[in-house]
Amino acid sequence: MQMIHFTPGSLDSENVRRHGTVAHLLLANGEGEFEVSALYLAPGGQIDVAPEDYYQLLLVVNGRADTLYSCGLRLELSAGMGMLFDKGEGCHVSSTTGAVILTVESKQMAADACGISRPERVRGQLWPAFESN
Repeated sequence: MQMIHFTPGSLDSENVRRHGTVAHLLLANGEGEFEVSALYLAPGGQIDVAPEDYYQLLLVVNGRADTLYSCGLRLELSAGMGMLFDKGEGCHVSSTTGAVILTVESKQMAADACGISRPERVRGQLWPAFESN
């Protein structure tokens, strides 16, 4: 077993806390089949997710991020939300508050029906309250 740490503290502390900083940290890969990374956006950070010839999954695990697509569509994502991009899709991601985003890239990927967001499914949903340390 190998422990993986992807919080901002695991990155270069001299740079990641600076306003507008973005850091990408590779976490694991599957010999060309998939790649898992953490994307850290400090407050004010922004990055373009370029269209690629593979699927890209972005999962916000902490903070908030805004996505802007070339067609003008803007979506606000917060912890517990994500986007699955088809091959050839991309967007601009920014965060005024900061965000930690897990990214998965793979030649084949499809969203499972239980995870797809629909208004009737997510309306009024809240995070459970967990006891903290």
